[in-house]
Amino acid sequence: MASKGVFKRCGCRCPATGKQLGARCRRLAEEGHGSWWFAVEGPKLVDGSRSRVRRSGYASEEAAKVAREQVAATSKSIGLTTGHWLEHWVRSVALRPSTRRTYQQHIVTYLTPQLGALPLVTLSDSDVQTAFTAIVDGVGSHYGRLGPSTVARIRATLSSALTSAVGQGLLAHNPARGREIDLPKAVRPRPYVWTDERVARWRATGWRPGPVCVWTREQTIEFLNAIAGHKRYLYYHLVAVTGLRRGEAAALREVDVDLRHRELFVVTRPDPGEQIDDDGKLKSPHSARTIALDHVTIGLLRRYLTNRATLPAGPGGERYLFTIPTGMPCRRDLFTHEFEDLLTGRTQLPPIRLHDLRHGAASLSLAAGNDLKSVQEMLGHASISFTADYYISLYPSTRHQAAERIGASLFTASPGRVHRARLPLHNRRVAGTATRCLHRPAAATKI
Repeated sequence: MASKGVFKRCGCRCPATGKQLGARCRRLAEEGHGSWWFAVEGPKLVDGSRSRVRRSGYASEEAAKVAREQVAATSKSIGLTTGHWLEHWVRSVALRPSTRRTYQQHIVTYLTPQLGALPLVTLSDSDVQTAFTAIVDGVGSHYGRLGPSTVARIRATLSSALTSAVGQGLLAHNPARGREIDLPKAVRPRPYVWTDERVARWRATGWRPGPVCVWTREQTIEFLNAIAGHKRYLYYHLVAVTGLRRGEAAALREVDVDLRHRELFVVTRPDPGEQIDDDGKLKSPHSARTIALDHVTIGLLRRYLTNRATLPAGPGGERYLFTIPTGMPCRRDLFTHEFEDLLTGRTQLPPIRLHDLRHGAASLSLAAGNDLKSVQEMLGHASISFTADYYISLYPSTRHQAAERIGASLFTASPGRVHRARLPLHNRRVAGTATRCLHRPAAATKI
């Protein structure tokens, strides 16, 4: 006898009426004929109608029973669609405003069009896989095909929402959390140096070695010399020398500069023109740091501050370093476009992004002999392992220096003396005898 809510049906039809026989088919007792179903009744909906879940395709009564028990355990979510849950979750969960905006964009743009109409209680791994296959290909989105990193962030949003649903008893398990979902692998692009050979190929064909490229020391100096005298030269100088992020440099204030101790303070403050979070802090606590400055940069800062002493203050009396004539801070996208114009209009250098000046500052610092910890603190990285993995092998000179140091430690010996272990085997003599090593036959004796 079938369990409660579990039954067997087939697709056979009545010859006379053409209607499906369903559970009335006489062949259902035969093994392999038909499939097992289950049904679960849910709570009444707002309009008074009943909510019900029915699923089919199970090979055995036991499999249908197990599936029914899983759905019954979350029966209060029957009638609730995935889209309704995502909308409710993103409004009610405790999030930073900036994080909430990002999650809402993921939900409205990608998740609701693909998963919104599906019942939450029966959301499966295959449903999520189908949705993300479409999201990766840009189906239904004007953004087109998405990169692996963006897809991974969208999946993280969905996983967080479904984890909350599991915690509230609305879902048996989180189908977006397991490894069954096949997504493109997110690979962080490695930076490439614009060597002479790469520059020559770029000039001839327009070829680029990769999406992230950095200049050599000589190329960086050439750029800074080319834009000397520009009204915002100091901004690009600071990014190239200290590795400040675009927004960090744009948000600098005069009080963040300590000329006496030759230091620059990067504090936890949102970028100019962006909404502030509830606690007034940036996401990463490692962004707040103190950067030591060289004497050339200090001289530039001293002259810059002197020249702008008569300019008006910004909102709240704040005096930002880089402002428009009214004292309001410059938006960071201004620097992005301005950097591109300066690069193409004043130089013949190979192309890089503004953010690549930061990569170049880190790489040049390592090439100059600074240790990893100092570079990590200068950049504000949370992990020293990231600094090492991303930058340590960038410049050929650092690799060659490492190779030479290894060779020097192994093969350097006192003048006129060669260590026995470094001699070929046939030139060694067996200890305590005048006999040559047996690895090579002795020479024939002359008669």
